Amino acid sequence: MKRCSGPTVGWRGSLVVAMTTVIVLGVATLVGAKDDGAAPAKQLTGEQLFAINCSRCHTERYPTEFSRVQWQTLIMHMRVRANLPSAQAKAVYKYMLENK
Repeated sequence: MKRCSGPTVGWRGSLVVAMTTVIVLGVATLVGAKDDGAAPAKQLTGEQLFAINCSRCHTERYPTEFSRVQWQTLIMHMRVRANLPSAQAKAVYKYMLENK
């Protein structure tokens, strides 16, 4: 008795089936992705960055405690210690100068 099996597809047919599956799943993922309507991350102000970063290690300092040059030196030093990006360090420095 001869066993009846389905048609032989071969490696090319298998490759086509696999690629089609990948494409269909990719499109389904893109179509099914929800847009939650979340706005992009809001830029934090210098005051907020100061409160978040500086209070991790010590009590809050007042903008009037140091001169402009002293704040510049302190911000540069603390930028390295607190691993602050340049834009955030500049925002904190600007906040300090505006509130002297």
